[in-house]
Amino acid sequence: MSMRRIQRDKIHEEFIQTLISGEQAIFREIWRVLLFAAALGVKKGSRRPLEDVDTGKAFPENYFNTPGWKGFLYLLGFLDNETSEHLKNDEKEQDKLITAFEEYANFGLHEMSKIVTSSFDSLGQIAELISENSKSELEPLDLSDDELL
Repeated sequence: MSMRRIQRDKIHEEFIQTLISGEQAIFREIWRVLLFAAALGVKKGSRRPLEDVDTGKAFPENYFNTPGWKGFLYLLGFLDNETSEHLKNDEKEQDKLITAFEEYANFGLHEMSKIVTSSFDSLGQIAELISENSKSELEPLDLSDDELL
């Protein structure tokens, strides 16, 4: 069973094109923009429903050319549910996962575009945002001999 096509809000089209094309492109493909935007939405803990979509620009989930895509998608399901129902190979459950992804990405795109409109160095600000959100917040483990005994 294949998942439904992934959509995005029309309001972000020009912004996304700025991020993926030209000399100052930060991302190589749209799926990378959406994945980062969704991760930002998750980090901020917010979703934003899509308001106006162009179904002709929707694309299949297999465009996400990364082995972690399905895992990321299934983790989104755990954010919204306390059960594992979303892991079922059921069209309704998979539709909920795609909707969650679209809404987290939509929120992330809104946040990213706010940064761009409020800055003289918009792409530099987005690059800084990516850098800030790529750093691990985990503390390194101290595996000294004292700890092991």
